[in-house]
Amino acid sequence: MYEEYFNFLNIDYQKRIALIKYASLVIDYNKNINITGAKNIEDFIKEHIIDSLLAFDLFKNYDNIIDIGSGAGLPSIPLSIIYDNKKFVLCESKNKKADFLKLAKKEICLNNIEIKCVNVYEIKEKYDTIVARAFSDIKTLLKIFNKLKNKNSVLLAYKGKLNKINEELEEIKDIKKYNILFSFDIMPAEAIVKSEIPGSINIKVYIVYKVKLISVIP
Repeated sequence: MYEEYFNFLNIDYQKRIALIKYASLVIDYNKNINITGAKNIEDFIKEHIIDSLLAFDLFKNYDNIIDIGSGAGLPSIPLSIIYDNKKFVLCESKNKKADFLKLAKKEICLNNIEIKCVNVYEIKEKYDTIVARAFSDIKTLLKIFNKLKNKNSVLLAYKGKLNKINEELEEIKDIKKYNILFSFDIMPAEAIVKSEIPGSINIKVYIVYKVKLISVIP
């Protein structure tokens, strides 16, 4: 089934091979050290790789990217395979997960990624793009974002269901200073804007939320 999504996203053959190899590495590594809940390659591709790539169009205009709490490399490894001309920094504080990221970098020849096995609060560099998937609540993400951002940086947060997102947004007192853009993760080419809060100060926050994956073939 995942082939239809590769076709829809117009992913070329060599990059498909790299994505499948990455999925194979994850499932093999997962036999000894738990880094994903997926049980097989197909499930990992459908539930995690495709999910990471369905908003890939948002990254076209952004570079110097850091993925905080990278874990098994999501969404940064799939994105780094697609955007092999962009630099990605993968921040993962847990040694065993960072070891996997180093293995994946070597086996897939991902020369455009750098792995930092540190707590995100120890990072002193600034980045144009900060991305996180299933890492923490939005309030915490914004605190980290404010520490790592440049003047015109963007935050892309892969989150879960919309009702939970709205609950998290209610807890942010200074929410009006952020330009919050909601996007479905099912139609990346359109990056559907659902809502926008005015009064931003050149800070964009994209919240990419899950919707039920449906067939892209009529």
